[in-house]
Amino acid sequence: MNRMERIFNQMMENDEKILVSYFPLCDTALADQVGWAGKYFDNGTTVLEMGLPYEDPCLDGKTVRDSMERALVDNTVEDAFEVIKNLRKAYPDNILQVMSYFEILEKIGLDEFAAKCNEAGVDAVLTPNIAPDRVPELDAALGKFNIIHLRFAPFTLTDEVIEDLKKNAKGYIFQQAVDGATGPQDTTSPQVGVNVKLLKELGVKTPVVAGFGISNQQQVGEMKDMGVDGVIVGSSILTSIVAGNGADFIKSLRGALE
Repeated sequence: MNRMERIFNQMMENDEKILVSYFPLCDTALADQVGWAGKYFDNGTTVLEMGLPYEDPCLDGKTVRDSMERALVDNTVEDAFEVIKNLRKAYPDNILQVMSYFEILEKIGLDEFAAKCNEAGVDAVLTPNIAPDRVPELDAALGKFNIIHLRFAPFTLTDEVIEDLKKNAKGYIFQQAVDGATGPQDTTSPQVGVNVKLLKELGVKTPVVAGFGISNQQQVGEMKDMGVDGVIVGSSILTSIVAGNGADFIKSLRGALE
């Protein structure tokens, strides 16, 4: 069984919530990447969602775009994979997940990308902008190495998306929490609760984890009340790291889930 699935099964049995925390590979704001990953885990992160730097992060808000710009000044995707290898050596029992724009995978080649992930010790991959007709191809490439291809559920669910989630979702489902790009939001949307309820009523057993726009303890609590199995936080963690209180902020997110 994949490391992510094994840990999640235990957490679901214990009614524990999942905290997926965005980690910007090669961002100079996190100069000691291995050390910072430890702070993430020590303060309650379940999944280290490692973002591969990309030149055109169209789904992301300013905070993540700025982070990727910093990373790309002196680093490449190859450098990012070297960081992942170091993280796996340092944290052999923790969940390491890649978050990447599909253009990166396409440039490398799906089979080669999957092999790189396997070599680096990656547990799962999410590509939110993958075209539907390429999904089976990536499923197959990652599946050769028992790496999970995570599903991204858009803010507005369609019959096609629901059917795919019922048949193929593993690890967790990334439920888009706002109808737009990432970045802090003033409010949360009740649509998340509607989507979670629908998926669970339809028999989807894979944990549903909400992300995009979740930026503080109150919003984490609101998501929890809507029935999600966990939350994904990105921009606000990066902002807190730059401000000098990153570890405490991650700890506060874990506290809000509990």
